[in-house]
Amino acid sequence: MQHKFLFFLVAAAMAWPSWSQTPEPQVQPPHITWGISAGANRYSEPGLMQLKGPELGVHARLSQWAALPNAYAEADILLGQQIYTSKSSGSMRGVANLETRWRVMLPLFGESTDRANIDAGLAVHTLWNDLRGTSTFQGVTYGGYQRSAAQLWLPVRWQIDDVWTLDAGWLIYGQHTSMLSEVNTRYQDVVNTQRKGQYAQVAMNVTLNNGDALKPFVRYTSLADSNSVAMGGKSWMEPQSQRWQLGVVWEFAAP
Repeated sequence: MQHKFLFFLVAAAMAWPSWSQTPEPQVQPPHITWGISAGANRYSEPGLMQLKGPELGVHARLSQWAALPNAYAEADILLGQQIYTSKSSGSMRGVANLETRWRVMLPLFGESTDRANIDAGLAVHTLWNDLRGTSTFQGVTYGGYQRSAAQLWLPVRWQIDDVWTLDAGWLIYGQHTSMLSEVNTRYQDVVNTQRKGQYAQVAMNVTLNNGDALKPFVRYTSLADSNSVAMGGKSWMEPQSQRWQLGVVWEFAAP
């Protein structure tokens, strides 16, 4: 009997490592989704000027990070060709417009079990217009210049039933650069500060039979007057602006 008991203890000791070991969870690789878009962009400074025209976009979404499995990052790159019209300096065609948006989002209330999820995060937006060239108004020729902006935003997203996505954002801080030195060598480039702005976007998700998705959207962005900067004996301000964008994103199914 003692020999049988001793044999049982030895066998149990040899088998113990296999009992105590549990398979390590497999780390999922990051999930990347790509999309392209086509739409229209209309920017205006009420009472002063407007830019409008078509734009094309590339979109990417990165999710399933090992370190932050509930977080996701998104990028939008939009390139357009616009027509510039002004009440005081004429018009110009073929104006390039480049906009980028970069954001990282996290669920506000952890993992949600219902059908409405609310996410928030931080976003960086950049804008660039190439208004170099000349326009004529009432016999007077005007020169143009490049304009650019970099902005930090607080974005919030509400996803409903995997069909509707409502986005909103509030400007935290922005800088707008007008390269006036390209117009007159006696001028310096002007950098204005922007602190008030908001945007809202509504998008719908339509899933296709092959797993791709079409996402029509409408977006509105509003920025308040910037601060004033003195240069060349004048005060320069970036005025209030509004931007409407509408289009469709074609999002490809993951391979």
